[in-house]
Amino acid sequence: MNITYQLSQDEYLHAVNLHHKKGTRLIRLAIYIALATIIVIVGTDFSNTREIITNVIAAFFSISFYILFVRMLSVYQAKSVYQKSAILPYEVTLHISAKGIKFDKNNSKASIPWNVFIKCKNDEDFYLLYTNPRRFNVIPTRAMSETQKKEFDAYLEKYIP
Repeated sequence: MNITYQLSQDEYLHAVNLHHKKGTRLIRLAIYIALATIIVIVGTDFSNTREIITNVIAAFFSISFYILFVRMLSVYQAKSVYQKSAILPYEVTLHISAKGIKFDKNNSKASIPWNVFIKCKNDEDFYLLYTNPRRFNVIPTRAMSETQKKEFDAYLEKYIP
């Protein structure tokens, strides 16, 4: 089975969002909010209303900045990786077989056997094939026909735990 595609920067950002687990982000955010709340409670003289308001506003802006910073940083990192990549912005042909996945780009062939992949995550737009917890390969489903999707799903079921 051969699949040829070119991944756009927006598609790559969408795939990176699929990669990031929202649960871990929420846990980190909850920990940050809890720490900010504890600092406000411990550092506030509750007999002084002005100090209470000042500390609550400072905590609010601190949390808002953290949320904004984390979102901006992840988008910036994804754009940077896409632009510096020797593979992502260009057309790629994948040869998928029982041996694994062979990447054919500009006459340089790289092959990844199925046993290298540790897990797969997918949605209606992408398949993410992980070689380690932070490194993954993106395959858009738009590049596959329905029969190719079924065949690819069968390979994933058979070779990736």
